[in-house]
Amino acid sequence: MKTYPALVLGGYSPDKPDPLALAVGAERKSLIDVAGKPMIYWVVKALAESERVDSITIVGLSPEDKVDFGVPVNYVPNQSTHIDNILAGVKALQQQNTDTSFAVVVSADIPLLQSRSVDWFVDACEKKGGDFFYSIVEQQVMETQYPNSARSFVPIAEGRFCGGDLFFVDVHVAVGNEELVRDLLDRRKNVFQQVRLAGIGTLIKFLFRRLTLQDAEKVGSRLVNCEARVIVSPYADLAMDVDKPHQLDMVRQLLGATA
Repeated sequence: MKTYPALVLGGYSPDKPDPLALAVGAERKSLIDVAGKPMIYWVVKALAESERVDSITIVGLSPEDKVDFGVPVNYVPNQSTHIDNILAGVKALQQQNTDTSFAVVVSADIPLLQSRSVDWFVDACEKKGGDFFYSIVEQQVMETQYPNSARSFVPIAEGRFCGGDLFFVDVHVAVGNEELVRDLLDRRKNVFQQVRLAGIGTLIKFLFRRLTLQDAEKVGSRLVNCEARVIVSPYADLAMDVDKPHQLDMVRQLLGATA
């Protein structure tokens, strides 16, 4: 069974503090307390328990943060922007192992992530084949597993979905499409802006809810000049990011009951 490095995105903007961190009096979002541990601890725990991950690199933290993960991790200093954090992380992976091709990339704000979800996702990506894999979760799955999640969903032909925070990426794709990735990340919170970037035909389909998952894959492939694939996950934890106080309360309750 092949294993891969994992990259945890825990970066932050020194000039624009995260609203949730400010609301709870935390220094940074990744360090918000969740069941007695920093939020990022739970993400690293899931990766460490995964059969498909062989190393963990964290962007945006350092040994000075004194987080005891209980497993070896590599650190990459925080950069000025989100895309710069991603690129710095990718370059660090390549420096650690020049043969690095694919990596598991995950946000630091999904503390409910489970190792089984990571294993399933990587397995699904390998079976489907491609260069860039993006996880999504159907509305019914999310609301069944986490009834109080209050996530936002995007309507397409196959149903309503929310985006996940777990990716499987050919590291050369990010390095080779830096400016486009910057543009996509600038628009990442605005689905309409992302669809506009894809072209008028895609925009019309989206507006009339005729955009399909296959359309999304074709658009993604064209935009980043690679084979982009969408993976529909049966596990909602990989998409349960914590952005709002009620979501933080929910994950604290769930992890507090199992910690």
